[in-house]
Amino acid sequence: MQLSRHGRLAREYWQTYRPHGLEGLGTPEEQEAFFVRLDLRLTERIGSLAQEMLQEVPVDERAMARSAVRAQAQELVYAEEVFLEKEEGTEHREM
Repeated sequence: MQLSRHGRLAREYWQTYRPHGLEGLGTPEEQEAFFVRLDLRLTERIGSLAQEMLQEVPVDERAMARSAVRAQAQELVYAEEVFLEKEEGTEHREM
């Protein structure tokens, strides 16, 4: 399965800032399986959270707010599941 941008970003983040954690996931095949599962979970959580957040927006404003709400949901989910604490010695790296 091909990763969406969520899974690709997560993998790149781990490669850059969590190399020991990445190695701990196992073989390259096991790592790929992890990122496929993470990708699916991220996509689902972002969609669900965006829907919940959109319910707080007045009906007549929802169409215009949809992309901003989705971006905000994505940011929140990434903070919880993608941008985990950087491993020591990787703080200076840039993606």
